Amino acid sequence: DRVSNVENLTTNRFQKDMVVRTEKGTEVVTDMVVLCTGIKINSSAYTTAFGDKMASDGALKVNKHLQLEGHENIYVIGDCADLKEPKMAYHAGLHANVAVTNIINSLTHKPLKTYEPGSLTFLLSMGRNDGVGQVNGYYVGRLLVTIAKSRDLFVSKSWKTMGQTMP
Repeated sequence: DRVSNVENLTTNRFQKDMVVRTEKGTEVVTDMVVLCTGIKINSSAYTTAFGDKMASDGALKVNKHLQLEGHENIYVIGDCADLKEPKMAYHAGLHANVAVTNIINSLTHKPLKTYEPGSLTFLLSMGRNDGVGQVNGYYVGRLLVTIAKSRDLFVSKSWKTMGQTMP
């Protein structure tokens, strides 16, 4: 059953007593609507140059080293890489590590590293003191998610990764 009035709803913000209507006539009263409809890859930056290297969803076809198909000197990471895994920041970080290693290795004439999508890994914070997750196929409970992510949503980790001091 699809939502029929999404264009009339305030999304991603608190608003008391919004009414969500479905195509079948169901009405749900809620205080927040979060759109979670998937992603559409913005391929406009490379469609002209690499349209023949694109998958049907607009992602670029890559080899096992994350190189653009047919182009050894172009690496593709993140959402625009045609990899059979969820589009998540965590995975984009793994792609970046492999791409950086491969750029350095190609310049120093060393073997390239292979990227292999792994098991689904995610930590889902549900407020400051709750959450759930999965790491390499294993369930991760509330305590670990709360300690690892729920306190600041990895903001401090991101600042540290970027070599910056949190304000």
